[in-house]
Amino acid sequence: PGSDAVTGVLTVGRLLEVTAVDRVAVLGSPEGASSEAELVTRDHVRPEWREGRLVLAAMPAAGGTLVPFEVPDPTPCCAGH
Repeated sequence: PGSDAVTGVLTVGRLLEVTAVDRVAVLGSPEGASSEAELVTRDHVRPEWREGRLVLAAMPAAGGTLVPFEVPDPTPCCAGH
């Protein structure tokens, strides 16, 4: 629920407020994301279930922002072979 509200750039706090996501886990950061951190969604947010909670995996990006770990347009395996 709430996927239509998670396009463009929004804060982690807003993401948690308008979706069913319980937490944003940041690669390399055991604390996770602060509610003020900006998330550049790239119009593609796909959380996963972890220990009964809906968690979005994110990674640090340019300008101190975060982006979802899963990219919207992945390169197919062995592309160009």
